[in-house]
Amino acid sequence: MNFDEIQSIWNSQATTKETVERESILLAVVEKEQSLRRITTITDGIMIATLLFVAAMFFRDPVLQGHDLILILPGTVCLVAAGWLLKWRMDRQRRHLGFEQSLLGLIDKSIDGLDDRIAHMRNFVWWFAVPNALGLVIALFIIDPARRHLLYLVFGPAFGICMGLAIWQINREIRSRLLPEKQRFQELRAQFTKEQ
Repeated sequence: MNFDEIQSIWNSQATTKETVERESILLAVVEKEQSLRRITTITDGIMIATLLFVAAMFFRDPVLQGHDLILILPGTVCLVAAGWLLKWRMDRQRRHLGFEQSLLGLIDKSIDGLDDRIAHMRNFVWWFAVPNALGLVIALFIIDPARRHLLYLVFGPAFGICMGLAIWQINREIRSRLLPEKQRFQELRAQFTKEQ
């Protein structure tokens, strides 16, 4: 939805007083909603592409060389996680079509988008850590004993540090930016509901 469509919806509503303040609020809500949609689209794309890449890496040896067939399991888990993310994205887009075409509808759509983004971020560990941790655990059993020290000293700790930092950053982002933004939209919704 672009600005002209939103503006026509705004103009078509039966409002008795259109003030500059309401128009500036509408523009701010539209900009926030578009920014959130853009960030979510980029994040979804990166997450799905990463899971597909990791799945391809897991499938490489079993498919091309015919050994380490157990790696098909974490590869399949990565594909399932990518499919789940894609389904989540399509459900969100379908749900957003159901919001009414008004300022309150845009505010509700933004609140729903923020709720979805928060849930998406909180589930990050399940979509990334579990498939990769499964692959690392399986690698413990199939890796050449001469290279096992690399798994213990490099890949395992690097994975743990990366996941720990990712979880810390996700919680910080939710706490410092997304929840306050959601609260501002809820307050704005309450204010407009009270006025009508």
